[in-house]
Amino acid sequence: MNIIEAVKKVLTEYPRMSEFCNGIHIDFNENEPGNFGLYSNGDSLMKEDILGNQKRKHNFVLYANNQTFNDFERLANSTFLLELGYWLETVKNQPVSVVVDDTEYQGVITKLSSANGMLYMVPTGDINDGVTYQLQIYADYSVER
Repeated sequence: MNIIEAVKKVLTEYPRMSEFCNGIHIDFNENEPGNFGLYSNGDSLMKEDILGNQKRKHNFVLYANNQTFNDFERLANSTFLLELGYWLETVKNQPVSVVVDDTEYQGVITKLSSANGMLYMVPTGDINDGVTYQLQIYADYSVER
């Protein structure tokens, strides 16, 4: 499973995910409450040793659509993103693979972190129709060659 699939799997395993989300899409989300989309923003080589083993970082943005009729709902949404960020920091050693020139290399996620969990936009212009939150997610992982 590549880094995108692995992070999606981790997110679906978050114990409170089903309270706020009815599914996580890749590079897509619908403007409906409970609809989440995980968007890949790129992968970077951070370090490589003489054997070719690599330390890499992959950036994501999770867009989460939800209701925001009142302060209670907005606080619940923001608290969800805050607690998800805390939980992501506890996840380690999730398997990941990288395919280069038809050769598959194994690795593990060494660290997940997040930033900028915030209200991103009001898609229809009316806050009563729901809003989109964003959470940036960073996945550090190593690959053995």
